[in-house]
Amino acid sequence: MKIIKWLSILAFTAIMIVAIYWIGLIFIFSYGAGSGGTGLIKSYEFNSKIDNIKTEFEKTFDKNVIHLRDSVVDNSSRGTINENLIIINLKKNNMEYIIKTHISRDNFYFYLIYINGNINDDFGWFSLEKYKAIKLFEQEIIDPLSKKYKRIK
Repeated sequence: MKIIKWLSILAFTAIMIVAIYWIGLIFIFSYGAGSGGTGLIKSYEFNSKIDNIKTEFEKTFDKNVIHLRDSVVDNSSRGTINENLIIINLKKNNMEYIIKTHISRDNFYFYLIYINGNINDDFGWFSLEKYKAIKLFEQEIIDPLSKKYKRIK
């Protein structure tokens, strides 16, 4: 009887250790670990058809608040210009964001891929610095765009 009791306790402990291990891995990976070097930090989608996102940004934002640049030289190809990337400099906080734009039939969306030259993997899993930079980006860029265009969550 004592052997069955101790075997059941040992089996229960082993099952709990395995369950805690897998739940811990799921928790860690849900916070951005192992993004595979994609650099994707966050995506934003709006319900509107726009041909050129850069010109729409220039119409929406005051030039004293942000400075926009495009035609980022792509490092993967020598001298190739990647027109899908837009650099946004927030003058107030001296922050630089790079977004990757996409053209769609029904709506426009873009991905935040760089914050001050750092991709998602550079920040770590629970980065307060990344959280503050994303919140600043959302306050200065996304909120004014959300007033003009309906945002899809």
